[in-house]
Parts: sequence; C-alpha cells; structure tokens
Amino acid sequence: MNIFELTSEIATVNTDLFATEEEIEERLQVLFYDLGKKEDGMWIWFKKVQADIDLADEYIAKIQHLKKVRQNSQKWMKNTMIEVSEKTGKLPEHSIFNPLKVMESKSVDIIDETKIPDTYWIEVRTKKLDKKRMLADMKQGKKIPGADIATNKYMKGLK
Repeated sequence: MNIFELTSEIATVNTDLFATEEEIEERLQVLFYDLGKKEDGMWIWFKKVQADIDLADEYIAKIQHLKKVRQNSQKWMKNTMIEVSEKTGKLPEHSIFNPLKVMESKSVDIIDETKIPDTYWIEVRTKKLDKKRMLADMKQGKKIPGADIATNKYMKGLK
C-alpha cells in the first residue's frame, strides 16, 4: 500500500462493522507501523532530493563564477583597447575579424548633490503593507477589510 492508501485505510478502519475492538486495534497497529515505514522512506527521499538541490546550487555557483571571470576578461579587453587607442591616438584597424570601434558617450558625474537645484530631482515614493502589525491587530480581534488571518502548515525538521 502507498502512503495515501494507508492513510485512507487508517481513517476508515473503524467502519468495519464485523471487526471486534481487539481486531481494530491490531489492524491499526499494523497500519501505523506501515505508515511509519513510509514516513521513514519519505524522509530518506527528501534528504536525497535535498542533496540533489545542494549539488545543483554548487554547480550554479561554479557556473556563475566562470561567467563572472569571462565577463571580467571581456571588460579588461575592452578597457585595454580603449587605453591603447588613447595612448596611440589611433583607432583600432577594422577588418573582417575586428569590428571594434572606440566610441564616446556622455553621462553626468555628480560632484556635490547638495548644490544641484530642485528641478533636477524626482520624488520616488513606495508603499508597502505592514503585515506584522496587521497580524498583531487581527490576533487581538480587529477586523481589517481585505485581509484575513491565514493558517499555513509546514513540516518542522525539514529544511
């Protein structure tokens, strides 16, 4: 029997009209023993899946590191080409293998924010619900329109 069938059997074992109290108790002992074995198996499976997740996280971290190394290499190459162009006063030679160009763009360099006029400032506002305060108020009996207390089940002992 799988875990769902065991659970269903445990829930309905008392409905057997022809079984004695002792037979029901014996049947429940066997079912709970089997359920315990299934739960142990679930725990072992959970740990195996967690090990797979941890391994995937490790691979992701390695790949992200390799990506960052390569991005830094590209950045170094670009900066080197710009530096060579500045020092020699000559732009890179274009060929079928070298489509590189040294370009310029303009950006604002902020020296002292306090001296910048108000016309160049924009107002940014954010709004966020204070769920901790809402929960505390609702636990004390306060009704808040559009909100209700949710009961979330979780397994203690699982990561």
